Amino acid sequence: MQIGLVLPGGGARGAYEAGALSILVPALEQRGERVEIVCGTSVGSINAAVVAAVASLPAREQALTFLEHWRSVRKGSVIRPVIGVGTGLGLARLAGELLELPGMRAASLLDPSPLARSLEGWIDWDALHANVAGRVIHAVCVMATSVERGVPVGFVESAAKPPRSDREIEYVHTRLEGQHVRASAAIPLLFPPVEVTAPLGAAGHYVDGATRLNAPISPALALGAERVIVVGYEPFAGARAPAATPRTTGDGSGRAAVSPHAPAFSPPRLADVAANALDGLLLDQVAHDVRRMLAVNAFFAEHPSTGTSRAARAYREAQGRPPYRRISYALVAPTRRGEIGALAEAVFRERYGGLRGLRSPDFALLSRLLGGGGAAARGELLSFIFFDEVFIERLLELGRRDARRWLEEHPGFWSSDAGAVGFEAPEVSSDAVALDEFRARRRH
Repeated sequence: MQIGLVLPGGGARGAYEAGALSILVPALEQRGERVEIVCGTSVGSINAAVVAAVASLPAREQALTFLEHWRSVRKGSVIRPVIGVGTGLGLARLAGELLELPGMRAASLLDPSPLARSLEGWIDWDALHANVAGRVIHAVCVMATSVERGVPVGFVESAAKPPRSDREIEYVHTRLEGQHVRASAAIPLLFPPVEVTAPLGAAGHYVDGATRLNAPISPALALGAERVIVVGYEPFAGARAPAATPRTTGDGSGRAAVSPHAPAFSPPRLADVAANALDGLLLDQVAHDVRRMLAVNAFFAEHPSTGTSRAARAYREAQGRPPYRRISYALVAPTRRGEIGALAEAVFRERYGGLRGLRSPDFALLSRLLGGGGAAARGELLSFIFFDEVFIERLLELGRRDARRWLEEHPGFWSSDAGAVGFEAPEVSSDAVALDEFRARRRH
């Protein structure tokens, strides 16, 4: 059975993925298994390319490579300084963008030009191509979003042809290069769009694939994966804390009155709004895609004893696709929502709080922009661009801890039980199944 690895986007949080992989890859080797299909988005595409490049090495060496790679990452290897010689020009360009002045336009808030050079040192492209040609790796897919067409595009390097494009994802067969990975990691507003020149049929400008597809589970399955490993940055199933509401008292009129002792609620800060938007755009997408996979397992996939429901089979046939398969999985994520953001905030206060901020004016400025003196959302936002060695080291260890926990709870490595991550499958009535079957047949 081919094993697929799915790595979502999250900026500096990518160190968490590397920590998890340093535990999971050796555990797979002990079982006589290995990753053969790897799909990534944004920073996940960088990690995916590294995984594919070292796939022919013993698992222990692969694990060390993942850790050493991230331990070498610094802010200067990803973005140019925010405060420096070019600060005045950068501010002028931002003003020109706002005022639409010709010749004075800014494509992004940050300049990621160092990343292009760093990728050449981080990724052994010759080894990646050799591993694909030798079928050590069946396929590598990096997801980006076309600016011109607004569709998710999977750039695929594989020995065989990639799956045909559909209404949801366009697949492009190519020889992967740094431009494809940088396009996948071009976070809108923070980083400028990346022009992709090869292959010619897909030439154009691209931004972060996470804007349309942050958890590329579907591409991994379309490429032939029968088991998947998914690494996430938030729990895959877990209720959000209920929103706080003012305490009320009765006033005898049947209406609720706000208690005079109830806390006052101030308007949300920009950082709070941005953190919620980023949660929905990047982090919640991953949980949604995982729950969708588990729902397919529960209701529509081929079952050893009962086969496939007529509705599910008719629907897939109408789309020209094979029946749904039951997918075994391994899922690694933190146990508490917001854990990585809280870690970023704690490390920032420890390393750059107060006068210690002078050691990195860039981080001090970014923290003010993201929430100033203690906004709850600051850590969440900061964690995406906080390329600090202490934060990275603690993320690596957090990923290793959560991977070990999965292995302790799943001695056989794999699970196909929705309850393994607290997923509660909704009830499906026979009427709903009949309606689905009718709709599917109408599509023929």
